[in-house]
Amino acid sequence: MIEITCTETVAGQADPEVLQTVLTTFLQKLFPGERCVSLYLTDDVEMRELNREFRERDQTTDVLSWSYWEDDPDAECVGDLAVSLEQVTRQAQENGWPVETELARMLAHGCAHLAGWDHERSEEDARKMLELEIELLQLAGYSGIYSK
Repeated sequence: MIEITCTETVAGQADPEVLQTVLTTFLQKLFPGERCVSLYLTDDVEMRELNREFRERDQTTDVLSWSYWEDDPDAECVGDLAVSLEQVTRQAQENGWPVETELARMLAHGCAHLAGWDHERSEEDARKMLELEIELLQLAGYSGIYSK
């Protein structure tokens, strides 16, 4: 099960059916059995507050993740994701691809974190995590975005 909620400021800016499909694809690849994830879509103001509260970084960010799976591999719900649609929109414009593609990229990144990957540990971990994200994106029908 995938639970999607959003703040009023970003309501209607992302297609829930696309998000369901993308996240289901990622969960099936990363986690055995029936699993769930919670996705919260928000704006820069709230994302900055979350980033300050949980990471002690006083700035907005694109995606945050909270893994339950690392502490309990049998947990039905693998974790929570929060995404700033404002930040994702800016990044999509900078990268020259649709917002939907950037959002899928951020969901792949967040799901990789939920599965225990951390690009901040080492360059090797960052490389392997990026390879996993590319594989996830390809499974969901987003190929070639890193070759631009």
